[in-house]
Amino acid sequence: MKKAKIKFTPEHNWVELKRKVAAIGITDYLIGELGDLIDLCLPKVGEELIYGISYGEIESINILHDLIAPLSGEIVKVNSDLSTSLKVLQKDPYGEGWFIKVRLEETEIIDSLMDEDEYDEYIKSIKKKTKEAGKKKKKVEVKKTAEKETENTAEDKKVAKKKTVTKSKKK
Repeated sequence: MKKAKIKFTPEHNWVELKRKVAAIGITDYLIGELGDLIDLCLPKVGEELIYGISYGEIESINILHDLIAPLSGEIVKVNSDLSTSLKVLQKDPYGEGWFIKVRLEETEIIDSLMDEDEYDEYIKSIKKKTKEAGKKKKKVEVKKTAEKETENTAEDKKVAKKKTVTKSKKK
């Protein structure tokens, strides 16, 4: 499956439209962020998918992640093989790793989703924010460590002064 035909959402879903049926899955970026996958819960054929509402869950060793619907429609096919072989999802998220196929009433929503270049820029911005947050956290930790060392030095001086005063009184 060529990623050029695929559209993306900020929740890291991908959507590929063929006629009025959209295949939906999650991106390799999200799979990488989740880590080792251990379980997948998908809806049943015939259920209604509602935009912005969770339609399933994917679980890794570290987190249980809700799958948020990128569009609305009727579920016409579910990739039930994925539940027993999550390795397929990790190896081929844009091909055999699709989750559900949905019949759409309106296909215009697809136009509002990101193309591959826009999604790549979105991922870069996320990584940049994460990196900046990490730097800020590191600066705060360094500042706290410095403050603690200053406090410890002040405490050491007080203790040393008390010891000196105590020794002076004993003499």
